[in-house]
Amino acid sequence: MMSSPQRKLPLQSTRPAYQTLQGWALGTLIEQGAVVECAHHGHRVDRGDPDAWNRAREEAWRNPFPGSAPEACIEALEKTMRGIGDTCPDC
Repeated sequence: MMSSPQRKLPLQSTRPAYQTLQGWALGTLIEQGAVVECAHHGHRVDRGDPDAWNRAREEAWRNPFPGSAPEACIEALEKTMRGIGDTCPDC
């Protein structure tokens, strides 16, 4: 018995993990542990960890968002952190 040939799906182009500099900055802060999510409400909360903040800045300098200068990436980190409090607004 001959089996029908399998249909090949078209190759999907890979999308970058982050589409905006602000999204990249938030992701970097989360990956480095400078920002966590409130377990009850999902708001982002600043951990107040200077080591995590320094790791995030180093990561921004070494691996900036594609098409952006490291200085712009560090500025985006700082802007993102200014918008995040150290306590959950709903707790």
